[in-house]
Amino acid sequence: MNFDNTIIKQLDERGFVVSKVRGVSMWPLLNQKNTTVYIEKSSSYKKHDCILFMRANKDMILHRILKVREDYYLVCGDNQAFLEKVYPAQIKGKMLEYYKNGKTKHLKGFSYRIYLVGMIITRPLRICREILKKIIKKVIRKT
Repeated sequence: MNFDNTIIKQLDERGFVVSKVRGVSMWPLLNQKNTTVYIEKSSSYKKHDCILFMRANKDMILHRILKVREDYYLVCGDNQAFLEKVYPAQIKGKMLEYYKNGKTKHLKGFSYRIYLVGMIITRPLRICREILKKIIKKVIRKT
């Protein structure tokens, strides 16, 4: 049984899962070296929730909802630039808290709000970063 199937099985059986994170898409909030997340099944999601969803290729992804549409959500990782469309059927749960360096961190409070505003404000910079990376790669390939 692979890692992703274990997560889905625990969500289905227990209604929640505690898991280490992999990848850097939600950095700096979540760090794969020292962060564990608590994800719970839910039937309602709102703007700024961090949701766990499954892509068509079966990858499990944890990203933040940035826009709510009638039939889908637009999500993006805190370290990502571009929005991704996610349908309710793809969503497996939402992160309620995380554990970093042995401390429980809740997704509320003044510090978290400041972090959230910072991530939203700096998203255009991440878009510029990605565009510049593409341009630099093209220039390097031509030489």
